Amino acid sequence: SLGAAAGESSCLAMQRHIALGGQPNFRDLGGYAARDGRRVRWGAVYRSGELSQLGEDDVHTLAELGIKTVVDLRSPEEIAARGQGRLPPGAELRPTPIASSDMFAKIIPQLLQGDFSEVPPDLLGQVNRALVRDYAAEYRGLLQALLDATRRPLVFHCTQGKDRAGFGAAVVLSALGVPWETVVEDYLLSNHYRKAENEKMLGMLRRFAAAQPDVESEQSASQRVEGLLYVKEQSLGAAHDEILSRYGSVDGYLVEGLGCSRDELERLRDELLE
Repeated sequence: SLGAAAGESSCLAMQRHIALGGQPNFRDLGGYAARDGRRVRWGAVYRSGELSQLGEDDVHTLAELGIKTVVDLRSPEEIAARGQGRLPPGAELRPTPIASSDMFAKIIPQLLQGDFSEVPPDLLGQVNRALVRDYAAEYRGLLQALLDATRRPLVFHCTQGKDRAGFGAAVVLSALGVPWETVVEDYLLSNHYRKAENEKMLGMLRRFAAAQPDVESEQSASQRVEGLLYVKEQSLGAAHDEILSRYGSVDGYLVEGLGCSRDELERLRDELLE
């Protein structure tokens, strides 16, 4: 029944979440069902937001998870502003920068002045299309790292763990044969785990906007910012549309776009599904 399925997925969602004091959105991609009936192995691949705010206990938790590789999707500018990630002893860092595009470069100074008028309502949709179009090498690198058993368990992360890492999770789960509806469910979980952070940031920006004279109404400002903080199904849908229009199918994207051979995909599934 649907109720039972929903109960199972919310129970799994809780199991999936790794509670860290310095990062609310760290989670295991284990337990998702692939089309062939197998499930993604627990404890092999994780997705997250930045690891630069972790405390000692958090680093200890990552060591207990046995994390061997950290794929950091943040740009050098973000790392300079937010700090290097804190890694457990012996973990290898693989910088794989997906630079915040020019879109962000233009918008961030305006946000800091409390002016949200330049934020396109579908900014995250545009970002997701760009991830498909311009960053094949980076996402291929993520799959290549996962193909090497000596690099697992592996975590990949961006700053908030919702957009670049969100699409990364879509790539990894799709490569493992997990259906797109499930990929979308995983994507939307960021809203749940980032809620407290998002609300804190929205409150700050609202106060900021309210203090600026002559800026658009506080309400429309809030709506625009909310559109940046919370992920929506249509944002990932934009990536899906881009994939379909360029490659005809998600598999086509994995093979032609990312250059993964059928053998590699099969090996990935044999090693990461059970």
